Amino acid sequence: MIKLFVDGAATGKEGYAAIGVLIVEDGVQEQLGLSMDARMDNHRAEFEALLYGLRHLKAKNKQEQLIFCYTDSKLVAESIRKKYTKKAEHKPYLEEALQAMAGFPNLYLEWIPEKENKGADNLAKNALYQLTKKNK
Repeated sequence: MIKLFVDGAATGKEGYAAIGVLIVEDGVQEQLGLSMDARMDNHRAEFEALLYGLRHLKAKNKQEQLIFCYTDSKLVAESIRKKYTKKAEHKPYLEEALQAMAGFPNLYLEWIPEKENKGADNLAKNALYQLTKKNK
């Protein structure tokens, strides 16, 4: 079983952004904090974190594993659950996420409160801090 925690962070509506991905498998943690090249809002960063986590697991041939994916973004969790988003700028992210998730037959996405997602949150915030410090 794999636990995948994802989170995004951004400095504003179209600001610097970063993602945090925490993967826990067999008691071993893999921590990934990455800055994004493009400017984006927090919601897009949240989608990017999910997509990155899925791509990372696919690259490691983990598609058939039982995967519990956790996000503290209600927008991402609800959009995926409903397979719908109102915002045009989120539609490509939603479509890509649904397509990627279709390749993981045993993946379950769940919304969790922010306080339960501190690992991914800290990774995203640290990557964002490094990015903004570099670009001052």
